[in-house]
Amino acid sequence: MHRILAVQNAACEHLGTLRHMFEHDGFSIDTVNAVKEHLPDSLEGYDALIVLGGPASAYDDLAYLKREELLIQDALKHDIPMLGICLGSQLLAKVSGARVYKGHVKEIGWYTVNITEHGLRSVFRGLDDSILVFHWHNDTYDLADYAVRLAYSSNYPNQAFMLGNAIGIQFHVEVDEDMVQEWVEEYRQEVQDAGIRIDALMHDIRHRARMLEHTANILYRNFRSMISLYKNAGK
Repeated sequence: MHRILAVQNAACEHLGTLRHMFEHDGFSIDTVNAVKEHLPDSLEGYDALIVLGGPASAYDDLAYLKREELLIQDALKHDIPMLGICLGSQLLAKVSGARVYKGHVKEIGWYTVNITEHGLRSVFRGLDDSILVFHWHNDTYDLADYAVRLAYSSNYPNQAFMLGNAIGIQFHVEVDEDMVQEWVEEYRQEVQDAGIRIDALMHDIRHRARMLEHTANILYRNFRSMISLYKNAGK
């Protein structure tokens, strides 16, 4: 059985639809809320690491983020498959030596990202070269010299990247209709301060959530293949 460590940085930012996909295929998932629970010291015994989003920034001086960085370093050192989503991708960029910083546009809502040729041959294989996904971030990052860009948008040149067996995506594929509604309630003040209309966030949400689940499933299948290759290599 494949064993995964999923790291949460906020109670409402969980695996979402990805959890059902992993569990359907028999994966064992250990979920830890890093803000208030103890993280393991290493990834020994795990076949993959997933680091999820949260309201903090990768450059914040927070003890729990430093502990997550150590786990990401462990994943990179041992070539353990990793998926970083939003804050998770920013932490991956930081650990790789790239700069993480506040961006010029706060992206909250539905935005199109473009997939690079490398992305279409790897993590996003099976998707169109332009996809509509959900965003909730104000930070962005540069890429390390040895990183490979997988996706970009009109607002930001780096929306997804790859470092060996580690994937970072700035956007969210894991959310469903209920999660979007929960985030709107949890972060309502942020939405209002940004001048974003809640009805725009929720517009056509059922259809968009179904499309996003399809995207999540494609990403999941490609990431699952990476885990299987890692496991079969006996690492």
